[in-house]
Amino acid sequence: MYEYPAETTRAVVNMLSRNVLVRYPNLKVVVPHCGSFLPLALPRMKSILPAMEKQGYMQPIDWKGNLSHLYFDLAGSPTLEVLRSLLTLTTPDHILYGSDYPYLPDAVLKANLQRLKQMLASDNELSPYSEDILWKNAERMFEKNE
Repeated sequence: MYEYPAETTRAVVNMLSRNVLVRYPNLKVVVPHCGSFLPLALPRMKSILPAMEKQGYMQPIDWKGNLSHLYFDLAGSPTLEVLRSLLTLTTPDHILYGSDYPYLPDAVLKANLQRLKQMLASDNELSPYSEDILWKNAERMFEKNE
């Protein structure tokens, strides 16, 4: 159970630490489940990177450039606290609805979507972005590929 989000985080951290997303600017990555552990891991990485660079263990990381290529889906029934932590990494235009279909029963998927809609509508900061998060951001992301 723990390894799934840990592996997701590890894969993204490896891309960031090697500036993969900056080196391949047409690449867009959708990180599942609200970024897994990224909202917790990145502040620590940013704080220790200068010491790692000084020792020659790592090269500089273009945080802003790399993060601008990441999109995050909301599969996994996020709470408002999880959404807020995600907003420390990205902007609302890089957040996408995600459902965990087909792994959850229909009734659960519908209830989760309804809960997400209510949560977005009730939050002053996020409510202006409800339709963007629920479908428009994904549409724009795919349109940019044409």
